[in-house]
Amino acid sequence: MRRIDLITTEVQTVKWFMDRIKSDTLIIDHSFQRKFVWGIKEQVRLIETILLGFSIPEIYIWMTETDPDTGDSTYSLVDGQQRLSTVKDFLSGKFKLHSGYLNDVESNKYANKKFSELDPEDKKAIWDYPFSTRVIKREIKEEDIIKMFLRLNSTDKQLNPQELRNAEFSGLFIKLADEISEQPFWEKHKVFSSSQIRRMTDIEFISQILIFLREGITGETTQKYLNSVYDKYNEKYDEYENDKEIFLRMIVEMEMIMELSKENADLLSKKTHLYSFLIIIYFMIEKGLDISKYHEKISVFVNCYNNPNEDFSISTDEKSLIRDYKNYVLEGTQSKARRIARVRVLKSYLNI
Repeated sequence: MRRIDLITTEVQTVKWFMDRIKSDTLIIDHSFQRKFVWGIKEQVRLIETILLGFSIPEIYIWMTETDPDTGDSTYSLVDGQQRLSTVKDFLSGKFKLHSGYLNDVESNKYANKKFSELDPEDKKAIWDYPFSTRVIKREIKEEDIIKMFLRLNSTDKQLNPQELRNAEFSGLFIKLADEISEQPFWEKHKVFSSSQIRRMTDIEFISQILIFLREGITGETTQKYLNSVYDKYNEKYDEYENDKEIFLRMIVEMEMIMELSKENADLLSKKTHLYSFLIIIYFMIEKGLDISKYHEKISVFVNCYNNPNEDFSISTDEKSLIRDYKNYVLEGTQSKARRIARVRVLKSYLNI
């Protein structure tokens, strides 16, 4: 039987979906999509679209099992997490329809209202809104679901390479990257914008640090190479606990350096510098060095980097190294050679 014969198209209302989420018979599967990260603008625009009666892209659900006694089926949400989570949050009063994000003159009557403040007819319109729904029968295997999801999103260009990796790989490597992304450090220092988090830029950045821990700084940074490393550690990742422990310590040490001054925090929260200094911290940890003894010298580095024309009490060689580092930043941030050069300069500057 062809796969297409195991997929049906149905129309299900918002009420149908909300009831199943509430009863835990519709499970949001994060192996396909990441946790909910839409911003308020996207949320408001979606609810506006529903209220105006415009169409929304199809939702894909996978029938995973059926209770033989009751006939009730359980589904896994393959594609549509952002849409359903937004509707659920609006219905529960978690946000209002901010006027600045409404995009149609007809929407003025909804401006700045929560769900509870809408007219009865508008409330009914939301509950009754019909989602075009692709139901994938349970006979289809999970690996075929993943292939379908990848093809769906690679065809319409919705997903970037890291988002596609998130759907394709489910091993400990990507799980560790996701776990580390939940650390408060990233949000506190605003390393990634909300849109970057939504597009999984943070997961890709963290993955590159994890790749360094496994492959060294000579590892490539191309998407093809990232895919190969994900594949390599997807089934077996014996270093999981060790890498997790050392990465978390690297973050703690980085936090202490950034908290020394606003200048440190502002510069070192930039991804290019953050990558370089996290690698340096790793080498310090491996050598058993007391990193606190280098705090002052790192702060001087930051000040000199930001204010090259000021007179700092450092040697000519140290000033030259800081200029070299800046040149390597300007010449290309993602280049493997530049990454190696920046770390080499930092090692020389700190004498490690």
